[in-house]
Amino acid sequence: MQKIQINHVQLFCTMVLFLFGTAILLDIGSGAKQDAWIVTLISPLFGILLFSLYFFIYRKYPDKPLTSYIQVIWGKYIGSIVSFLYILYFIYIASRVLRDFEELLVVSAYFRTSIITIGICITFVLIYAVSLGFEVISRVAIICFGIIVIFFFILDSMFVLGGYLHFENVLPVLSEGWKPIFKEIFPLNITVPYGELITFTMIFPYLKDSKKGFKYGIVAIILCGLYFTISALQFIFVLGPDVIIRSSFPALTAVAYIDIGDFVQRLDTLVIILMVILGFIKIAVFFYCAVLGINQVFSITPHPFINCFVGGMILLFSLVITQSYQGHIEEGLNIVPYYIHLPFQIIIPIMLLLTIVIKEKVLKRSS
Repeated sequence: MQKIQINHVQLFCTMVLFLFGTAILLDIGSGAKQDAWIVTLISPLFGILLFSLYFFIYRKYPDKPLTSYIQVIWGKYIGSIVSFLYILYFIYIASRVLRDFEELLVVSAYFRTSIITIGICITFVLIYAVSLGFEVISRVAIICFGIIVIFFFILDSMFVLGGYLHFENVLPVLSEGWKPIFKEIFPLNITVPYGELITFTMIFPYLKDSKKGFKYGIVAIILCGLYFTISALQFIFVLGPDVIIRSSFPALTAVAYIDIGDFVQRLDTLVIILMVILGFIKIAVFFYCAVLGINQVFSITPHPFINCFVGGMILLFSLVITQSYQGHIEEGLNIVPYYIHLPFQIIIPIMLLLTIVIKEKVLKRSS
């Protein structure tokens, strides 16, 4: 492990921005229509359970990242294979997030710019950020956290001051019962964004105080869950459930409504800036964890070439992952949560925990 240390505040700010990521952009829980806020209110409970699971396993091996203690638990050969799969997972999810923001920028601001050009520009900045190390990324996250809080407060205030909140849009509550809500919660809204915190199992060994890190991590999940609920209600009040389902980027659609006295308007640019900041932090975390995993699994000394190689892979995958944005969204809703997120975020960690418990019982009996 590199001699890097981050404190609980840095972890908290990085986790909040990471969780916001594409969740704010895509409006999670919209499949439950006007009950989407119930989805975002319940999902953090499962997020806390997952985070507790990840942290419990880490505490058994406090000096090792995920790709290292898997080899200790399951042996060199099986552990190395699973660790390598996690590296591919980090790269793949990073490429999906990158594709989200490539599409956002093309649709909203850069109509005549190709996705390739935007992707290359973002990737160069990401490579530079990852080369500086996670300590620098976490410090930047603190600054970005302050910016995000201020901008969110301004945007939320504009919806209230402009009188765009139509509270009747949330009625009737539970019109279709609990089935659509639970369908949205599992696995989609548990795995994204809360299950993606599996990446932080690569970061936990950097913590100066693991006890404070756990507490602040739980607070980050609760805070994000509450804001997701407020955001879901806000979008429902402004747009209505039907418009949200049809919109590719509900946040942009909602902000386009703001026009106060023909003076305060065109705030969609502000939203784009916010989304780019959030997307950058989220991709950077996945990117860094992939690089760290490669260095650890293959016993490679950190080198700029590895950063460039992983950055190139993320860029390439973001371009070839699907031919259209609609296909990208459908894959993200119907395939990725079930066949990719579930194994890496839930099934494998639970199997690791069971293996640890069994090993400990066998050692107790033998002693």
